[in-house]
Amino acid sequence: DPQRHFSRLILAVNSLCFLVISCSYVLLNLSVKRGSDDLIRQTPNAKVIAKRNRKLQRKITAIIATDFMTWIPFIAVCTLHTLGVIDASDWYALFSIVLLPINCVINPLLYDKSIEEL
Repeated sequence: DPQRHFSRLILAVNSLCFLVISCSYVLLNLSVKRGSDDLIRQTPNAKVIAKRNRKLQRKITAIIATDFMTWIPFIAVCTLHTLGVIDASDWYALFSIVLLPINCVINPLLYDKSIEEL
């Protein structure tokens, strides 16, 4: 069935994109922490730098969490539907009209706050 293969391809691409984005944010978070630790050792105003970097790390964590809370349920339900475990036909409207747009609204707000504080 060509539709089933297409659905699996889209799920794989979605999952891969989510994984790459999440890994990138985690690596960014670790990089900020490492850079912060190095800078703190070399700088007299270490407390100010540490505080600012902790705020940035909290923002990155919030972005990862909102992505996880909106995309993982969608990917899981789509996967279960594609495998024939559940019939999720009615759920697609909920995801496309409610859940995924929430993520699209939250992310710019999180990014905006992060940029203002830097």
